[in-house]
Formats: sequence, C-alpha cells, structure tokens
Amino acid sequence: MKLLLLISCAVVCVALSFAWREPWIGGVGLLVAFVAMFTDRDDVRLDDERGSYETTKAVRDMRRRDRHQR
Repeated sequence: MKLLLLISCAVVCVALSFAWREPWIGGVGLLVAFVAMFTDRDDVRLDDERGSYETTKAVRDMRRRDRHQR
C-alpha cells in the first residue's frame, strides 16, 4: 500500500512539472519514486523461513556435490 501511494505521488509530481513548467517538481517526483523503489519490502517467504529442515544453501550444496561426482 505504501509503495502504491509513493509511486502515485511521484507520478503526480512529474505530471505537475510538465503542467507548471517547473523542473524541480519533477526532480522531487523522481526522488520520491527512487525512495519508493528501495523501501519496498519483498513479502515472499523463503524456504528458510518456512521452517523446513533443509535450507536453500544446503540443497544447492547437495546438488553441486552430486554433479561433481558424475
């Protein structure tokens, strides 16, 4: 929700910079978009967080070891 609000604020600022012909408003909009991009959280749960016994790194290590033995 926060990402959508920040991106919409950035779009409005960039649009206003064209309407009022004030370039600094567009710069503010781009800064807001930049902040929105880097403050967005990825809420996808990883295998490690699901409580599985094997971590993702452990699975990769096993597969790599299996490939080298062939």
